[in-house]
Amino acid sequence: MKYGPLWQDIFISSRNFLEIGRRSVLTSRQKYLRFVGIRRLALAKFVVHKYAKTNPNNEILYVVAISIALYEERRYPEYTLVNQAVECLKHSYNKKIVAFGNFILRKIFADPDLFQYKLNWEQIKFNAPLWWIDYLKRQVDDIHLQNVLIDSLSQHPPLNVRLNKPQYINHLLSDLRQINRKIVKVSSYGLSVVPPCDLTKTPSFKKGLISIQDLSSQRIIDLIQPKPDDNLLDICAAPGGKSLAIATNRKCHLFSNDKSKIRLKMLEEEIVRVKEHLVTIPEITNFNPLVPKQLTALLNLAKAGFDYIILDAPCSGSGIQRRHPEIPWTKTSRQLETLVTVQSKLLDACWQILKNGGILIYCTCSIFYNEGEGQIVKFLNRRKNINRKSAPGLIYPTIGKDCFLKYNVENELDNAELNYIGNDGFFYAMLEKQGSS
Repeated sequence: MKYGPLWQDIFISSRNFLEIGRRSVLTSRQKYLRFVGIRRLALAKFVVHKYAKTNPNNEILYVVAISIALYEERRYPEYTLVNQAVECLKHSYNKKIVAFGNFILRKIFADPDLFQYKLNWEQIKFNAPLWWIDYLKRQVDDIHLQNVLIDSLSQHPPLNVRLNKPQYINHLLSDLRQINRKIVKVSSYGLSVVPPCDLTKTPSFKKGLISIQDLSSQRIIDLIQPKPDDNLLDICAAPGGKSLAIATNRKCHLFSNDKSKIRLKMLEEEIVRVKEHLVTIPEITNFNPLVPKQLTALLNLAKAGFDYIILDAPCSGSGIQRRHPEIPWTKTSRQLETLVTVQSKLLDACWQILKNGGILIYCTCSIFYNEGEGQIVKFLNRRKNINRKSAPGLIYPTIGKDCFLKYNVENELDNAELNYIGNDGFFYAMLEKQGSS
């Protein structure tokens, strides 16, 4: 792919740096610059504060963060990075700001300790503001898990895919050989692609033979095995990973619901892509379960209540920070508290429309106690006649082959390639409803 000048991509990336939902308008290189820049945001804040008398505006800080990330990777000579970053600033700011950018970048790149500050400064280790780190420590008291999280943040997120039929592995292998990629079998259904790449351009993806889904999310397939006559509701379904994981493997009456029409559009597009490989075609519904009339409308889809409900609840995303480094920088403590309240209300709503003997799967891509185990403990305390069944519970974010020893490595991997294997942090609980409660 032919790219434009680097300064132009830095400019666009910095302007869309922490804008949620804007990634789709960026080119692949702009997305990359944004991603690596956010991963160096805490370091950029630290060194700019060290060398500057005043705090620059955020867009200058974002340019510095992107420049530091590219300097660390040694993709460009130092003088090229300074030149392109300054050129970027020329198109946005006055001469004083341009001079400041030139001064600060030269100071930073001359600092011999630039990438050692993380050893002593927690904001750089966690790449997060102090309030987030304090919150995380209250919710994650396992020091090992904190260290696993820190280690994962320095690695590229894994690219995990789900085969929509086991035999499609040969098609994928053929596609990946052409672009010099390897695959590792890491679960019953899942493969890791090493190193990660844009799979959406491959024939396997275009034909719907594979779906991009993290291994932790794929585990829903093994947790529930509905019968053909069972009613299954994925109540916060969009963009549809779990719904379609079920739909490609289990025959049942599947309802994929979400309150967001925009997100449901993404699910509908994905259904079109994989439709010929589905054993169940989901019925799309657009209800907000926290509105009583709309919850009743959901209940009316299943006469005596649902046999299974999947509640993939909105959450902090603390388990996927490696994949979305903007998360700590775009949340507030009040938002996290609100999310916990919403999760609790959604659990109660699901319980109302679950039939006696039915199964509720509660899951989040969070490693915070109050969004996972703590949320379930409170639910069990306010409800009766619940049988808590075996489920994975808290899943740590992982790195490396050692986490997947029982599966076959299709190709030999070097030490650097092993760091591309892993899964996201997640939480699962499975609850069976016994009588009225």
